Amino acid sequence: MRSPIVTATAVLTVALVASCTSGPPTQLASTASVTVNGNDRNFHIVKCGQREWTRTIDIGSDFAGAKLIVDENAQPPTLESVRIQNLGGFTGMYSRGGDGTGDLSVSGDKFTVSGKANGYKTDKPSEPATATYRIFVSC
Repeated sequence: MRSPIVTATAVLTVALVASCTSGPPTQLASTASVTVNGNDRNFHIVKCGQREWTRTIDIGSDFAGAKLIVDENAQPPTLESVRIQNLGGFTGMYSRGGDGTGDLSVSGDKFTVSGKANGYKTDKPSEPATATYRIFVSC
């Protein structure tokens, strides 16, 4: 027969380990709209995550979609990067401090991002390309 002290210690250990483990960093949002070079695409798979002051927004899939990284510690919040994968015949990115442009507008849980990204044509990866993008998403 186990003693109450051993049982209590085991329960306390499990509770402490569970409290130190963070839950999943993402939640599903409703939808997103992404326009690349005038080609519109709506997505129903949107994952929003938050680690301290950094928000990540994953739209679509690894095959076709976009990923946004926003610094919410800055006032106003700052767009750190946009990665576009296989949308509108384009794959590329914008990164703050690098080439391209990125503008961010935040209203509550709604994010609007627009600018220009550098990359390549999806069907001709050896050809450099620049694309305009506009993204609407809720998190």
